[in-house]
Amino acid sequence: MHAITAGPSEAGARPTFAKRAFYVLKAWLQAPMDVATLCPSSPYLTRKLANRDCVKNARCVIELGPGAGGTTQALLEYMRPDAKLLAVEKSTVFSEPLHAIHDPRLEVAMDDACALAEIAAKHEFGLVDAVVSGIPFSSMPSAVAKTIAQSIHQVLRPGGVFVAYQIRDHVNEFARPLFGPAETEAIPMNFPPLTLYTWTKVCVAQQDAADRRGQNEIVHDQWHKSQRVAEVQGLSHP
Repeated sequence: MHAITAGPSEAGARPTFAKRAFYVLKAWLQAPMDVATLCPSSPYLTRKLANRDCVKNARCVIELGPGAGGTTQALLEYMRPDAKLLAVEKSTVFSEPLHAIHDPRLEVAMDDACALAEIAAKHEFGLVDAVVSGIPFSSMPSAVAKTIAQSIHQVLRPGGVFVAYQIRDHVNEFARPLFGPAETEAIPMNFPPLTLYTWTKVCVAQQDAADRRGQNEIVHDQWHKSQRVAEVQGLSHP
Protein backbone atom coordinates (compact mmCIF):
# COMPACT_ATOMS: atom_id res chain seq x y z
CA MET A 1 0.00 0.00 0.00
CA HIS A 2 1.24 3.48 -0.80
CA ALA A 3 2.44 5.65 2.06
CA ILE A 4 0.36 8.66 1.03
CA THR A 5 -3.34 8.37 1.69
CA ALA A 6 -6.17 10.64 0.68
CA GLY A 7 -9.49 11.76 2.06
CA PRO A 8 -12.05 14.32 0.97
CA SER A 9 -10.38 17.45 -0.38
CA GLU A 10 -11.36 20.47 -2.41
CA ALA A 11 -11.50 19.80 -6.15
CA GLY A 12 -13.05 22.99 -7.44
CA ALA A 13 -16.61 24.26 -7.22
CA ARG A 14 -19.09 21.42 -7.65
CA PRO A 15 -21.79 22.13 -10.28
CA THR A 16 -25.34 22.04 -8.98
CA PHE A 17 -27.50 18.97 -9.55
CA ALA A 18 -29.82 21.03 -11.77
CA LYS A 19 -26.90 22.21 -13.90
CA ARG A 20 -25.63 18.66 -14.37
CA ALA A 21 -29.17 17.49 -15.19
CA PHE A 22 -29.36 20.15 -17.91
CA TYR A 23 -26.22 18.82 -19.60
CA VAL A 24 -27.41 15.21 -19.28
CA LEU A 25 -30.74 16.05 -20.92
CA LYS A 26 -28.98 17.93 -23.71
CA ALA A 27 -26.66 14.97 -24.37
CA TRP A 28 -29.59 12.53 -24.33
CA LEU A 29 -31.47 14.59 -26.92
CA GLN A 30 -28.43 14.40 -29.20
CA ALA A 31 -27.59 10.71 -28.71
CA PRO A 32 -30.00 8.84 -26.39
CA MET A 33 -28.23 5.47 -26.74
CA ASP A 34 -24.98 6.95 -25.40
CA VAL A 35 -26.53 8.29 -22.17
CA ALA A 36 -27.13 5.77 -19.38
CA THR A 37 -29.89 7.73 -17.63
CA LEU A 38 -31.61 11.12 -17.68
CA CYS A 39 -30.85 11.64 -13.99
CA PRO A 40 -27.30 12.51 -12.85
CA SER A 41 -25.62 10.26 -10.30
CA SER A 42 -26.70 10.85 -6.71
CA PRO A 43 -24.23 12.10 -4.07
CA TYR A 44 -24.62 8.72 -2.36
CA LEU A 45 -23.49 6.90 -5.51
CA THR A 46 -20.55 9.21 -6.22
CA ARG A 47 -19.28 8.79 -2.64
CA LYS A 48 -19.63 5.01 -2.96
CA LEU A 49 -17.50 5.10 -6.10
CA ALA A 50 -14.83 7.42 -4.73
CA ASN A 51 -14.49 6.40 -1.08
CA ARG A 52 -12.74 3.09 -1.69
CA ASP A 53 -9.12 2.00 -1.38
CA CYS A 54 -8.62 1.41 -5.11
CA VAL A 55 -9.28 5.13 -5.64
CA LYS A 56 -7.77 6.63 -2.49
CA ASN A 57 -4.47 4.75 -2.88
CA ALA A 58 -4.23 5.02 -6.67
CA ARG A 59 -1.63 6.94 -8.62
CA CYS A 60 -3.47 6.71 -11.95
CA VAL A 61 -7.23 6.39 -12.48
CA ILE A 62 -9.28 6.41 -15.67
CA GLU A 63 -12.95 7.38 -15.67
CA LEU A 64 -15.13 6.34 -18.60
CA GLY A 65 -18.30 8.31 -19.22
CA PRO A 66 -17.84 11.13 -16.69
CA GLY A 67 -20.80 13.03 -18.12
CA ALA A 68 -21.25 16.40 -16.45
CA GLY A 69 -18.53 15.66 -13.92
CA GLY A 70 -20.33 14.73 -10.70
CA THR A 71 -18.41 11.48 -10.27
CA THR A 72 -15.24 13.16 -11.54
CA GLN A 73 -15.43 15.70 -8.73
CA ALA A 74 -15.99 12.98 -6.15
CA LEU A 75 -13.02 10.95 -7.40
CA LEU A 76 -10.76 13.99 -7.21
CA GLU A 77 -11.91 14.73 -3.67
CA TYR A 78 -10.75 11.31 -2.48
CA MET A 79 -7.68 10.80 -4.67
CA ARG A 80 -4.11 11.41 -3.53
CA PRO A 81 -2.60 14.86 -4.11
CA ASP A 82 0.02 13.32 -6.41
CA ALA A 83 -2.45 11.14 -8.37
CA LYS A 84 -3.73 11.62 -11.92
CA LEU A 85 -7.25 11.20 -13.32
CA LEU A 86 -8.01 10.78 -17.01
CA ALA A 87 -11.69 11.38 -17.83
CA VAL A 88 -12.72 9.95 -21.21
CA GLU A 89 -16.01 11.29 -22.56
CA LYS A 90 -17.53 10.68 -26.00
CA SER A 91 -20.25 13.36 -25.99
CA THR A 92 -19.03 16.86 -26.79
CA VAL A 93 -21.99 18.24 -24.80
CA PHE A 94 -20.06 17.47 -21.62
CA SER A 95 -16.87 19.23 -22.72
CA GLU A 96 -17.82 22.52 -21.06
CA PRO A 97 -18.61 21.20 -17.54
CA LEU A 98 -15.63 18.83 -17.56
CA HIS A 99 -13.16 21.52 -18.61
CA ALA A 100 -14.66 23.80 -15.97
CA ILE A 101 -13.23 21.52 -13.26
CA HIS A 102 -10.01 23.24 -12.28
CA ASP A 103 -7.74 20.58 -10.83
CA PRO A 104 -4.18 19.97 -12.07
CA ARG A 105 -4.60 16.23 -11.51
CA LEU A 106 -7.40 16.01 -14.10
CA GLU A 107 -6.95 15.43 -17.82
CA VAL A 108 -10.00 15.33 -20.10
CA ALA A 109 -10.10 13.36 -23.35
CA MET A 110 -13.11 13.96 -25.59
CA ASP A 111 -12.87 10.60 -27.31
CA ASP A 112 -14.40 7.13 -27.69
CA ALA A 113 -13.62 4.50 -25.04
CA CYS A 114 -13.10 1.94 -27.83
CA ALA A 115 -9.68 3.55 -28.33
CA LEU A 116 -8.86 3.49 -24.61
CA ALA A 117 -5.35 2.03 -24.94
CA GLU A 118 -4.38 4.67 -27.51
CA ILE A 119 -5.95 7.45 -25.42
CA ALA A 120 -4.06 6.35 -22.31
CA ALA A 121 -0.78 6.21 -24.23
CA LYS A 122 -1.39 9.65 -25.74
CA HIS A 123 -1.82 11.12 -22.26
CA GLU A 124 1.25 9.24 -21.02
CA PHE A 125 -0.72 7.04 -18.65
CA GLY A 126 1.01 3.71 -18.17
CA LEU A 127 -0.83 0.77 -16.66
CA VAL A 128 -3.40 2.27 -14.31
CA ASP A 129 -4.58 1.35 -10.82
CA ALA A 130 -8.31 1.69 -11.41
CA VAL A 131 -10.92 2.22 -14.12
CA VAL A 132 -14.31 3.60 -13.08
CA SER A 133 -17.01 3.34 -15.73
CA GLY A 134 -20.56 4.60 -16.05
CA ILE A 135 -20.94 4.02 -19.79
CA PRO A 136 -24.07 1.96 -20.61
CA PHE A 137 -22.88 -1.47 -21.76
CA SER A 138 -26.53 -2.51 -22.16
CA SER A 139 -27.24 -0.08 -25.00
CA MET A 140 -24.14 -0.58 -27.16
CA PRO A 141 -23.50 -3.25 -29.82
CA SER A 142 -21.91 -6.41 -28.45
CA ALA A 143 -18.77 -5.94 -30.56
CA VAL A 144 -18.26 -2.45 -29.14
CA ALA A 145 -18.87 -3.59 -25.55
CA LYS A 146 -16.40 -6.44 -26.00
CA THR A 147 -13.75 -4.09 -27.40
CA ILE A 148 -14.15 -1.67 -24.49
CA ALA A 149 -13.98 -4.47 -21.90
CA GLN A 150 -10.80 -5.82 -23.52
CA SER A 151 -9.30 -2.31 -23.58
CA ILE A 152 -10.05 -1.85 -19.88
CA HIS A 153 -8.35 -5.14 -19.09
CA GLN A 154 -5.38 -4.10 -21.23
CA VAL A 155 -4.75 -0.75 -19.49
CA LEU A 156 -5.11 -2.07 -15.92
CA ARG A 157 -2.01 -3.18 -14.03
CA PRO A 158 -2.05 -6.61 -12.36
CA GLY A 159 -4.03 -6.07 -9.17
CA GLY A 160 -5.81 -3.09 -10.72
CA VAL A 161 -9.54 -2.66 -10.18
CA PHE A 162 -12.39 -2.17 -12.65
CA VAL A 163 -15.55 -0.63 -11.19
CA ALA A 164 -18.73 -0.29 -13.26
CA TYR A 165 -22.02 1.20 -12.12
CA GLN A 166 -24.86 -0.07 -14.27
CA ILE A 167 -28.64 -0.24 -14.43
CA ARG A 168 -28.57 -3.65 -16.15
CA ASP A 169 -26.12 -6.54 -15.87
CA HIS A 170 -24.87 -6.65 -19.48
CA VAL A 171 -21.40 -5.53 -18.41
CA ASN A 172 -20.94 -8.86 -16.64
CA GLU A 173 -21.28 -10.70 -19.95
CA PHE A 174 -18.21 -8.91 -21.33
CA ALA A 175 -16.07 -8.46 -18.22
CA ARG A 176 -16.45 -11.89 -16.61
CA PRO A 177 -14.48 -13.80 -19.31
CA LEU A 178 -11.56 -11.42 -18.72
CA PHE A 179 -11.70 -10.80 -14.97
CA GLY A 180 -13.71 -13.67 -13.51
CA PRO A 181 -16.72 -13.28 -11.17
CA ALA A 182 -17.58 -9.78 -9.99
CA GLU A 183 -18.29 -8.47 -6.53
CA THR A 184 -21.67 -6.74 -6.65
CA GLU A 185 -23.41 -4.18 -4.48
CA ALA A 186 -26.92 -2.81 -4.93
CA ILE A 187 -27.25 0.99 -4.85
CA PRO A 188 -30.89 1.81 -4.03
CA MET A 189 -30.22 5.47 -3.18
CA ASN A 190 -29.95 6.57 -6.79
CA PHE A 191 -32.48 7.19 -9.52
CA PRO A 192 -32.77 4.79 -11.12
CA PRO A 193 -31.37 2.23 -8.65
CA LEU A 194 -28.36 0.40 -10.00
CA THR A 195 -25.60 -2.07 -9.19
CA LEU A 196 -21.88 -1.63 -8.62
CA TYR A 197 -19.72 -4.32 -10.21
CA THR A 198 -16.12 -4.66 -9.05
CA TRP A 199 -13.39 -6.79 -10.61
CA THR A 200 -9.70 -7.12 -9.79
CA LYS A 201 -7.24 -8.02 -12.54
CA VAL A 202 -5.17 -10.99 -11.42
CA CYS A 203 -1.55 -11.36 -12.50
CA VAL A 204 -0.58 -14.10 -14.96
CA ALA A 205 1.02 -16.25 -12.24
CA GLN A 206 -2.13 -16.10 -10.12
CA GLN A 207 -4.30 -16.96 -13.11
CA ASP A 208 -2.06 -19.89 -14.05
CA ALA A 209 -2.19 -21.17 -10.47
CA ALA A 210 -5.98 -20.83 -10.42
CA ASP A 211 -6.23 -22.66 -13.74
CA ARG A 212 -4.02 -25.47 -12.43
CA ARG A 213 -6.11 -25.75 -9.27
CA GLY A 214 -9.23 -25.94 -11.41
CA GLN A 215 -7.72 -28.63 -13.63
CA ASN A 216 -6.57 -30.64 -10.61
CA GLU A 217 -10.05 -30.45 -9.11
CA ILE A 218 -11.56 -31.70 -12.38
CA VAL A 219 -9.12 -34.62 -12.53
CA HIS A 220 -9.78 -35.41 -8.86
CA ASP A 221 -13.55 -35.39 -9.40
CA GLN A 222 -13.26 -37.58 -12.49
CA TRP A 223 -11.11 -40.09 -10.57
CA HIS A 224 -13.66 -40.30 -7.75
CA LYS A 225 -16.48 -40.77 -10.25
CA SER A 226 -14.60 -43.59 -11.97
CA GLN A 227 -13.98 -45.23 -8.59
CA ARG A 228 -17.67 -45.06 -7.72
CA VAL A 229 -18.60 -46.54 -11.11
CA ALA A 230 -16.11 -49.36 -10.59
CA GLU A 231 -17.52 -50.07 -7.13
CA VAL A 232 -21.09 -50.17 -8.47
CA GLN A 233 -20.07 -52.47 -11.32
CA GLY A 234 -18.24 -54.73 -8.88
CA LEU A 235 -21.32 -55.01 -6.68
CA SER A 236 -23.60 -55.83 -9.61
CA HIS A 237 -21.24 -58.53 -10.97
CA PRO A 238 -20.10 -60.73 -8.04
